[in-house]
Amino acid sequence: MLDEQGIRDACMRYWAGVDQRDPGLFASAFTAEAEISLLGRAVKVTDLVRQGLDGGFIHSSHSLASQSITLGRAGTASATSFAVAHLLAASGSIFVRGLRYDDALVLVEGGWRISRREHRTLWQYDVASVVPHIS
Repeated sequence: MLDEQGIRDACMRYWAGVDQRDPGLFASAFTAEAEISLLGRAVKVTDLVRQGLDGGFIHSSHSLASQSITLGRAGTASATSFAVAHLLAASGSIFVRGLRYDDALVLVEGGWRISRREHRTLWQYDVASVVPHIS
């Protein structure tokens, strides 16, 4: 159970780091040499941190929908997570995306870290943003 919670924590640090635009929190989800496959190409996590975490959006909010975890041998694991992301663009459009993440994880000193992440957009719809009615 502790291993599964540590793996969930690593995944949550990724989403929280992106949504809070916190490079330290984001990087803490990964090993030093980790890569993410985004839009069909592999990118080093260190390069993403250097470029900034906004992805071209003013705001983002990621919500975990479901997750399955498989513990491997000798401090390895895999996880598949489904999430919904709400992304606000400067144009005022909101992109709502169903996402799938397939992760390879390793147990290192300090806890579980993602060593490889495959990010896939499964579906999307776009809407115009409105000013919040209640603040």
